[in-house]
Amino acid sequence: MRLLSLALVGASALAAAAPASAAWHEARSMHFVIYADEKPNRLAEFASRLERFDHAARALLQMDDPAVGDGNRVTVYVLPTAKDVQKLAGDSFLSGFYTGRVSGSLAYVAKRDDNSDLGSQTILYHEYSHHLMMQALDQPYPEWYVEGFAEFLSTPSFDKDGGVGIGAPPQGRAWGLFNGQQLAIDALLGGTYGDIRKLSPELRESIYGRGWLLVHYLTMEPKRNGQLAKYVLGIAHGVPPLKSAQDSFGDLKLLDKDLNTYLHRSTVRSFKIASRGAPPAIDVRPLAAGAAAVVLLRGQVKYGLKDPEAGQVLAQVRAVEARFPGDELVETTLAEAELDADHAPAAEAAADRAIKANPKNTEALVLKGRAMVARAETLDDRASHDLFDQARATFIAANKLDAEDPEPLMEFYRAFVSEGVRPTANAIAALHYASDLAPQDLGVRLNSAIAYLMEGKLKDARATLVPVAYSPHGAGVAAMASRMIARIDSGDAKGALMAARSGSPDEAGAH
Repeated sequence: MRLLSLALVGASALAAAAPASAAWHEARSMHFVIYADEKPNRLAEFASRLERFDHAARALLQMDDPAVGDGNRVTVYVLPTAKDVQKLAGDSFLSGFYTGRVSGSLAYVAKRDDNSDLGSQTILYHEYSHHLMMQALDQPYPEWYVEGFAEFLSTPSFDKDGGVGIGAPPQGRAWGLFNGQQLAIDALLGGTYGDIRKLSPELRESIYGRGWLLVHYLTMEPKRNGQLAKYVLGIAHGVPPLKSAQDSFGDLKLLDKDLNTYLHRSTVRSFKIASRGAPPAIDVRPLAAGAAAVVLLRGQVKYGLKDPEAGQVLAQVRAVEARFPGDELVETTLAEAELDADHAPAAEAAADRAIKANPKNTEALVLKGRAMVARAETLDDRASHDLFDQARATFIAANKLDAEDPEPLMEFYRAFVSEGVRPTANAIAALHYASDLAPQDLGVRLNSAIAYLMEGKLKDARATLVPVAYSPHGAGVAAMASRMIARIDSGDAKGALMAARSGSPDEAGAH
């Protein structure tokens, strides 16, 4: 088992306000695709820092770094202001956020943050830490540790020699750490505070701030060496969290006192992850006129909107397409917007235009296949089956272009479910691989676990459910996964399936 270690990040990358000469550019690197209205050199530096952070985090997590295609890169949209981010998220306190999806994980940050020039960057690093941690989780971790570790990773510094500094305090947590109300140490370590969403803002904040302090102290303090590993291993072996904390840390009141002393130290220890050598390759190119006109609308479409905003955005995308017909990014965006509005024929036509512009556009192929599935659901008998078959062939074609893209695999499986026929063994294998490639999508992960249960593979089902159960933002679906794990541990496969089926559609995620 891997014990999630530590890493930090800090420093801003994009200027608070770009000069008038800036224009929309796209930056592509090994793990990211970034869209920003920024000068190429600044955007390249931003992408480079994200890649350096990725390297440092993977080194600490002891993760491998396989090559990925566009389908598994995180797409980052740099929106003009924090208000733009808040409007999209429907949250007036955010300046950046992340969402993990089988269709492609997304991050939104503000180029200009009226409250802090580092706020959105810190959130991006925190959430990208979760993105990586979801891939590394193979055992249960308590909530304070998952969030505290992400906070530890959220404040890096970047040295001129290519190294990444680890250990800087998260300044945004200072008030809560020094002045805010704190959860009792036994409640925090034992996870006995209940649903985090029902806590007061100050107590909820303490899970992040005090969690960071615990991770930092237990990692950096020599006399506590090995205690954190013992604590999480105990939980993994079925020891109740509070009992594991007492066994590992000893007197919890003394630990709480030591934490307070540690918090008030005048200096904070840190360490450094050395450079991996040559700087990561960054490809920055200007967006064509059509792509530049649609990119902010694309960011909204990819995140997902509800009426009336969805209808308004669709109208705007159509207007852009009328000015720039045949532009690959415009047509791909229009295809998804039309599909979201249940206009399957229009979506398929737009996807075809995008494929004509670039036959290797896997996203457009997936959208075409999804549109065909939507049309097939309205047909009868043989015509419906034939169109479902054509849709599945389209998903296979997308998979051949990018074998590591989880979306064609998931959609291939879903096409059987949509038709109401039993998925083939190949389709079930595709579902499981999609789940492995995109563990951040809790709905896909849950479906994979259910398929394992129906195959009688309880061990595989349990391993698949662990990242869901301990997802920091899993809410209802995490609770469902925990109930399923408890039934699996008691050898009750049918009970685990019943626990899944008793959940609400919202709990089960997008799929």
